[in-house]
Amino acid sequence: METSILSKPGDQRGSGRASPLWKRYCYILLMAAWMGGFTFYALIVIPTAERVLDSMRDTGFITQQVTRWLNLIGAGVLVILAWLLAADWRRLSTRLRFGVAATWNIMAVAQAALFMIHPLIDRFLEAQGHKLHHYEQFSKMHTMYLVFATIQWSAALLQIWLMLMIWRQQDREGSGQ
Repeated sequence: METSILSKPGDQRGSGRASPLWKRYCYILLMAAWMGGFTFYALIVIPTAERVLDSMRDTGFITQQVTRWLNLIGAGVLVILAWLLAADWRRLSTRLRFGVAATWNIMAVAQAALFMIHPLIDRFLEAQGHKLHHYEQFSKMHTMYLVFATIQWSAALLQIWLMLMIWRQQDREGSGQ
């Protein structure tokens, strides 16, 4: 018997496309790749690059390239998450439905903001000669970018917690506890 990511084990009304375990696994892999990559980059790569390159300016040119990839990955993950989360939307309690929808929407709005801010920051970076123009304006835009990235990261952590709650509830219901 196959069901969707949000349906309880043994529920015959599932999508029939993949088992709950497979969809849970996909959810975990997507969030680990996206948010895990972002976290590792923020905590390890950026500080290491600043120490090795001895320059925040030069680190900015690395960040410019990496954040393009993080933004593209984020957009792709959000599309797939929407599909995974919608599979059994109606079977969720109102509270969990609100939480999952709110966190997904916060992540999506933050992602849109990151896409909009990124080219504005790029204007201050001149790749040839690694020049940074108008540092004060750059710093303000960069801070705004970091705020949206942090909001997105926080919403993702909350959504992962909500998914664990959903899965625990489903597993309890499936085992008759």
